[in-house]
Amino acid sequence: MAIRRINFQSIPVDDQDRALAFYRDRLGFRVQTDAPYAEGWRWIFMALPGAGTRLHFGRRSECDVRGVPALALVCDSVDDEAARLAGTGVEIAGGPDDAPWAAGVRWMTIKDSEGNLVLLESLREG
Repeated sequence: MAIRRINFQSIPVDDQDRALAFYRDRLGFRVQTDAPYAEGWRWIFMALPGAGTRLHFGRRSECDVRGVPALALVCDSVDDEAARLAGTGVEIAGGPDDAPWAAGVRWMTIKDSEGNLVLLESLREG
């Protein structure tokens, strides 16, 4: 197959600085690129350490996502991550719970700084 991986996923944001701080400080992403792009806007890519796929902050008007997760992440333990994120003030929108769509998977959703729904999943322990 010629296609090898997803290069980046755009998520809609209203405030790039607020989104950058949320994904860097609360979810552990690192800033890969932060460069001028257009008047009043920057070309920002975020990445998780060791991951090849990047996150791009797009203008909400260009990539609005409603009713579905704008981003899906994998973590070691959804339950531990729920406790950690709640402790930093992140809004837990759903779960943690066992996933009805896949045996052995735990899930939860959070709201990011821009009101986007973010899904987190992990394999159920035990």
